Amino acid sequence: MVDKRPGALLNAVVAIFLQALLNAFAGALVLWGAAQDVGHGREVPGIVYLLGYLSFLITVVLVVSGVLLLRRVAWARVPVAVIEVIGIISGLVTLAQGAPAGVANLALGVLVLVSLFRAETTAWLNPRLF
Repeated sequence: MVDKRPGALLNAVVAIFLQALLNAFAGALVLWGAAQDVGHGREVPGIVYLLGYLSFLITVVLVVSGVLLLRRVAWARVPVAVIEVIGIISGLVTLAQGAPAGVANLALGVLVLVSLFRAETTAWLNPRLF
């Protein structure tokens, strides 16, 4: 049984918390922008509010999953992996459109996925398997 928390897991959790912080900021920025538009008499499409609140939902899922991973709950990798794959796809689309900001999505997503599914991380999360 592996007792020491692997460094790869710590790297993943730090990246997950960073993404959660950035998602919360992005959601707040989107909702603030929508409020500014409404304040100036412009109509805001409902999708803007949906994206803002979805960003907060992703933040909560990432934070809860990060805490669960630190507590050795193996299934917490699944929601993180889904969010990371969506982020990687989003980063690829952003890059294809010519915006270099997509590199951040790609880099963080790949870092988290590789770190979460390394052998030592899996062994630590599922000690009964090894």
